Amino acid sequence: MVRNIDDFDFCLPSHPQSVLEGLQTLRSNPKLSDVTLIVGGHEFPCHRSILALSSQYFNAMFAGDFMESFSARVEIKEVDPVIMESLINFAYTGKVTINQANVEALIRTSSQLHFPIIQKVCSRYLRQQMDASNCLGICEFGEMHGCSEVSSEAWSFLQEHFELVSQQEEFLQLSKERLVIYLSNNLLQVQKEQSLVEAVLKWVKYEKSARVVHLPELLDLVHLVSLPDQYLQNMLSSEPLIQESEACKAIIARHRSTAENRPFVQQRLKALPQKLEEVLVVVGGRALEENEEDEQPPHFSRNFAFYNTNTKI
Repeated sequence: MVRNIDDFDFCLPSHPQSVLEGLQTLRSNPKLSDVTLIVGGHEFPCHRSILALSSQYFNAMFAGDFMESFSARVEIKEVDPVIMESLINFAYTGKVTINQANVEALIRTSSQLHFPIIQKVCSRYLRQQMDASNCLGICEFGEMHGCSEVSSEAWSFLQEHFELVSQQEEFLQLSKERLVIYLSNNLLQVQKEQSLVEAVLKWVKYEKSARVVHLPELLDLVHLVSLPDQYLQNMLSSEPLIQESEACKAIIARHRSTAENRPFVQQRLKALPQKLEEVLVVVGGRALEENEEDEQPPHFSRNFAFYNTNTKI
């Protein structure tokens, strides 16, 4: 007989992973799976419990009183079978490969089928891949599929790098509606205020016949009142798009007149933000002089400094 001793609790650390790997192997045997997903003509034997644990969509489907809850074969429509296979493999292994070719499809499908972890890691991937050539498309895609972190970061990138973004092919391919949304943002940072006008003219010239009708509306969005008068005069005398449009000439004349009758400080209130730079701000303590009293500290302190990490100044 074994003498009475304290309980001994044993835990096999590899057991959860072994079970998942075993279930993945059992998928190849239809007798040991309890549902088959039909996606685009492809069949994927699966286990309801595994899918339900990874996806709120499948959890609701298999736990409810739907026909799919009892059917051995379930068709999933409007889903790419390659993407579906990636999601199923993730449910069993916790692994997924994300690249430029599949990231948008993964986000769309994981949003449709409620795989929140896939959405999150794909959003992180998009943010890491963002640059001037793709931030506009990423912004629109994020808004369309409810990826608020993606769209927010794309907006921030656009605000900080508008001049660079406006030189890309993606900018020239914008719809008028999206361009209006971007130009209406007063937080766009530019090195020179003429940059917005030049971007608008470039966009119109890209498809002149279809877009020239929108030029008056767009010019009203680019803060003409803050531009130097000489620049506006040059536009009137040398820019064909302006010379061919009575509406555009009237808009420029109106803004010139407004600027002439407005104090300089008020003119600058409508100017766009200039290019901002990140700096480190160092704030130090302060010792009172002997002739100062605690109750009356100075209105401001000089005990702080700015350091630009780019210029090292």
